[in-house]
Amino acid sequence: MRWRLVTLRIFTLLILLILVSRLAQLQLIEGNTFRSRAVENTIRTDYVLPVRGEIYASDGKTLLAASVPIFNIVVRPDTLPAGEDERQEVFSSLASLLALTDTLTISPATALIHQPQLARDLRRIVGPQFTAALVPTDAQALTITLPYSQNLAGLHLSRTYSDVVQYHSSVEQIIRSSDLPPYLPIPIKTEIPREVALVLRENQSAFPGFQVIQSYRRGYPLSAELPSLSHLLGFLGRIDPDELKAANPPSESDSLPNYLLNDLIGKAGLEASYEDDLRGTLGIRQIEVDVNQVPVGEPLILRPAVDGHNLVLSIDIDLQRHAEATLKKWIEEADRRRQRLHPDYAPINKGVIVVIDVNTGAILASVSLPAYDNNVLTRPLSQNDVEFLFQNPDKPMINRVIADWYPPGSTFKQVSAAAALGYGLIHPDTRVHDPGYLLLANEYDPSTKYIFPNSIRGDRGMINVVDGLKNSSNVFFQQIIGGTRYVLNLRPNDPKNDDGLGIERLAEVANNWFGLGQPTGIDLPGEIEGFIPTRQWREEVKHEIWSVGDTYNMAIGQGYLLLTPLQVLQITATIANGGTRYQPHVVKAVTTIDGQVVRHNEPVVTGQLPLDDSLLAVIREGMYRSVQDADAYNNRVASPEQRALYQQLQLAGKTGTAEYIEPNGRKRSHAWFVGFAPYDNPQIAALAFLEGTGDLADGSGTLTLPAVAEVMAAYFGIAQPAVPQEQKRP
Repeated sequence: MRWRLVTLRIFTLLILLILVSRLAQLQLIEGNTFRSRAVENTIRTDYVLPVRGEIYASDGKTLLAASVPIFNIVVRPDTLPAGEDERQEVFSSLASLLALTDTLTISPATALIHQPQLARDLRRIVGPQFTAALVPTDAQALTITLPYSQNLAGLHLSRTYSDVVQYHSSVEQIIRSSDLPPYLPIPIKTEIPREVALVLRENQSAFPGFQVIQSYRRGYPLSAELPSLSHLLGFLGRIDPDELKAANPPSESDSLPNYLLNDLIGKAGLEASYEDDLRGTLGIRQIEVDVNQVPVGEPLILRPAVDGHNLVLSIDIDLQRHAEATLKKWIEEADRRRQRLHPDYAPINKGVIVVIDVNTGAILASVSLPAYDNNVLTRPLSQNDVEFLFQNPDKPMINRVIADWYPPGSTFKQVSAAAALGYGLIHPDTRVHDPGYLLLANEYDPSTKYIFPNSIRGDRGMINVVDGLKNSSNVFFQQIIGGTRYVLNLRPNDPKNDDGLGIERLAEVANNWFGLGQPTGIDLPGEIEGFIPTRQWREEVKHEIWSVGDTYNMAIGQGYLLLTPLQVLQITATIANGGTRYQPHVVKAVTTIDGQVVRHNEPVVTGQLPLDDSLLAVIREGMYRSVQDADAYNNRVASPEQRALYQQLQLAGKTGTAEYIEPNGRKRSHAWFVGFAPYDNPQIAALAFLEGTGDLADGSGTLTLPAVAEVMAAYFGIAQPAVPQEQKRP
């Protein structure tokens, strides 16, 4: 009897030891794990998106980019019901409410013939249009789309005939295809109707794991009407892993994240370059919830959401509208000329118009065509959208103002004139002989000769720099920049300048004085540098020797020289204002949502020409006379109404016809005009550029010059000349 009592005591002690050991394991060893699980089951971390700032035109009232409130339904997979059947019931009910398409697959399809009851049950769900007789006898499987209201019935049917019927949940497919971790909300459907959002919120317990959140859709109210705005505004896209890593604190930091994996971020235009201002601060809070994820307490705010700031642009919306219409008008005129003069050319559809305040660098209008509607990128893209945006050889998404480069042609003669005057190689009254062309002997093989002509042949006699700009004399600028050492057709008593300014000093002026060959620094992403060729570049990269002919070509804006339209415009703006180079900008101010100014984008000086204004005045005079003098070519080809407008504007400027070679070897040319007004008190400079139109009845003087004049007239409130275009064709 005694040994039994001892045995019982030992057994009791062992049980007690086991219980104590297990308790110690649960409390001490695994306590943190279970505490974390308990917290996860009762505490939900929610993220509150800030309202993205809006973008306005220069008047501060015209809305260009808006945050439109919407309701989205999201799911956190880690809070879904654990049971498969319960999950599927929730998925099916939600799909019916959201009008999402669920499907059934019958395999083999002949089961509908061999199991008449299955066919009858399916007919009751799908509707009378379904009949098993329509099933091909050789079909391996048949997929049937369920009516939205019958998703749950379809799920139950799949359970009844589980051997041949499989149910495919659209909600489950969305969750599976997402690459987000289970603790982050996965969007199931965006922009759900408000009444549906209310139903879901009121019946939260019937949809465990799912949540209605208020979010915002980006909209661009005027971009459909004015697609040129899209190049300026840009668009949003889902953040990629590299952007997420750069935008958030390091993973080892205790700092709260700024972005989530499913967030949107600026991908182009101002949406990208001003992302930090527009975005705001992501709000983070913790909420105690019950088993159905229904809040049961007041949220703990870890970080409040802070709405983003607004942008007020320097873009004058009326001027932008007029500039786009004007560019379209002259592109259409250019294409009519193409059909008449060169029907073998590809259709003309590309061009640029830009207007800048010469005294601040503020961009007042910026148009690049072809363009696109950035509203398209706020919704799922159709195949037509993809083809137009990304596979289109005309590349409508490229902002040609800053992201493409071209030979500037004779517009570059402003730089050549400034370089020669600045280095003292010539003076305002220095004259050289312009025989209409230069006959040049090859410096390495004198038996080889080249002709460098003016665009219009004929001996102009002795001319100075003003005459050279007025008449766009190639011969003048080639002599002063490239020299006369190898020229064969000058008269014995003509002034000679053996070596000229030279390529090294011209490149230095372009780079250091005018800031060419480098971005202007405009507050838009995607700006390219342009290209200023040098002797060293040609030898090291092209493995060729730089020649006098190369210098001649660069002196008149040809050869390897490439600039963006904005860089060409900045040359003229700098000369017009007396030599100050301003950094171009599109944003005038950053404000709070209620309109309080956070900061002004004050003018930023990026350089100063080392020239007396008296020398710059000489260049401005040559540009003025090229438009205004009665014997100047640009004036002679204009209509009386156009001449009157040029005079009323006091317009000064420079045309350019820039040659280029097509891939098929055919020589073509672009048309440029860049000018400023008024001449005696410059306020704005404007540029028009039309691709491939220089050889369409001199497009520089008859297409781009009147285009700039019309845009300037709109800015200054001057009536436009009403002249039939057919009448004014050269």
